[in-house]
Amino acid sequence: MFNNNDAVYTMFSKSCMTEEMEFDKCFIDADSIIFRIAVTTDSVTQAKSYFDKALDAIMRDTGSIKGYVAVKGKGNFRYDISEDYKGNRSSTPLDPKVKERREAVTEYAWETGCFKSDNCEADDIVSIWAQEAYEAGEHYIIAHIDKDIDMVPGWHYNFNKKTQYFIDGDQGHYKMCIQMLTGDSTDNIHGLKGIGPKKAEKILKDVPTKDMIETVANTWRDHHPRDWKPKLETCFNLLYMRRNWDGFKRLTIEEVFADETIKGEDE
Repeated sequence: MFNNNDAVYTMFSKSCMTEEMEFDKCFIDADSIIFRIAVTTDSVTQAKSYFDKALDAIMRDTGSIKGYVAVKGKGNFRYDISEDYKGNRSSTPLDPKVKERREAVTEYAWETGCFKSDNCEADDIVSIWAQEAYEAGEHYIIAHIDKDIDMVPGWHYNFNKKTQYFIDGDQGHYKMCIQMLTGDSTDNIHGLKGIGPKKAEKILKDVPTKDMIETVANTWRDHHPRDWKPKLETCFNLLYMRRNWDGFKRLTIEEVFADETIKGEDE
């Protein structure tokens, strides 16, 4: 099903099974796990052991039969879209020991069957896996702590809070449209000045799902009459979790949402 991208972390297939299996597949964004382990452990050996235990715990907590794990690879197409992407991150170098453990666990993850997400991000990969599982009619859950992945429909598991929740298609679309208005300061993605979450929610209140993209477009047009569309599409491209393997490039909103218009009110 996943072509050459079916990196199953095979140690999960049966060793973690219980009598209360709920999900065929669990798609895990492991980047945050690796960083947390690198910071909190004392040696490479301990870090690798903790990584295995963390993944085992996710499989056990979600009651999943197979685990598919994505970790950071080389490069990221989003930097081709905007040089400012994540440009607000601290320039302070990591402690050398932390860096060593992070790199060692990342290499260990690749070697043990985790998917290496080159030219994209781990959350893009789990999003694509989720889309394929949905189309195949499989019962799946996405394990992560990243709010960006909440735009992807399906069952979700926050492994920090140990909570499961369901996002349907309308909710995922709404969450994405909110971020298209606000941007994401964590990743230095520029939204509209003066629009935070509360104001974005007010703008989209009572707007039917099919009209949300148009509402977002009109709001951008009001703020940037001359160049609203390229600015909006840059914001969208940096935020949008890809859903297919040929999407690691700049996309137009029209090709992603073919049934919705973004021309603006008077065009």
